[in-house]
Amino acid sequence: MKKCRGCGIILQDKEKNLPGYVVDLEQDYCQRCFRLSHYGDTTHFKTNHVSNEKIYDIYSRYRDSLFVVIIDVLDALVLKDDDLLESFRDFKTILIINKTDLLPENVNDKKINRIFSKIVFDVNKKYRNIKAAILTNKFESKFNEQFFSILEDLKENSIVFAGRANAGKSSLINKLLHNNDLTTSIYPGTTLDEVSITYKNYRFIDTPGLVDLNSYATYLNSEKYKLSKIDKTIRPQVFQLNEPQSYFYDGLLRVDIIPKKDASITFYINNNNKIHRTRYDNGDNYYQKHYCEFILRVKPLGVSDFSISDSRTFVIKGLGFFKINGECFVNVHSLADVRLYESEVDI
Repeated sequence: MKKCRGCGIILQDKEKNLPGYVVDLEQDYCQRCFRLSHYGDTTHFKTNHVSNEKIYDIYSRYRDSLFVVIIDVLDALVLKDDDLLESFRDFKTILIINKTDLLPENVNDKKINRIFSKIVFDVNKKYRNIKAAILTNKFESKFNEQFFSILEDLKENSIVFAGRANAGKSSLINKLLHNNDLTTSIYPGTTLDEVSITYKNYRFIDTPGLVDLNSYATYLNSEKYKLSKIDKTIRPQVFQLNEPQSYFYDGLLRVDIIPKKDASITFYINNNNKIHRTRYDNGDNYYQKHYCEFILRVKPLGVSDFSISDSRTFVIKGLGFFKINGECFVNVHSLADVRLYESEVDI
């Protein structure tokens, strides 16, 4: 059975509305991939998350290969507390922390290297199978050279690209191969099955992304996902406060702060979204008036309470992160069942 070269799905010419449809089975790309690649057409795009069980089955078939685990830079901020690497502890693995160019401009290369060297060091103490780690961003010209140098040192020819949905696996392979054969999009669930590519004396295997139940991206519709996804260098939004305030991010997140002294909060989110601030005693009314109907169609909000005495950074996968400075009491309202991570990283 012939597979789509872009997403890996088995091609079929019977059901136009099902994945893998082509007019002619001699074509190399399914209709969805063709329209995404040539026209950027996401009109009929549907997120087709592949089950994690199916993905683990793919991994098991390549257990003797080298696994390249690609991690979005914002997820990497809490990698120590994530369970992602449990899936790879029995495989020979290298880590690629992707999209470091999304971090604010005031976080220079020296600080980025220091931050992620510490993160990788801590993770490697738990997972001894990690052989190397690389940072990448879209401006890095030496990434390909570094990557293939590692492959030569490890003497590996079969390489599986793995990780969470929308971490950038297919885009990174296209970058390594200097082409756009694999279909990419801003949405998770673009790759639907394994795709094998021969390059020089290497065999690259692209795989679908693992679903992360602790990420907002898993629960948002395509419109909300597109609006919340961070795809450009973050411009921090900073707020000073000396009285109780409530902060809202498009109905998806609410942060209440009751300061004991002067305090501040900085949001690192999609630049096109603006945080709305109101008085704390008006918070419930504002939420009911603007967001309650929408959010109940997605998932109810849960509340986490914190007392802060100095500075703490919280990461919400699929949205971004925020940092609070000062002595205060905090209520964080986020999607129920989505974990609120605290990061040790000082951005």
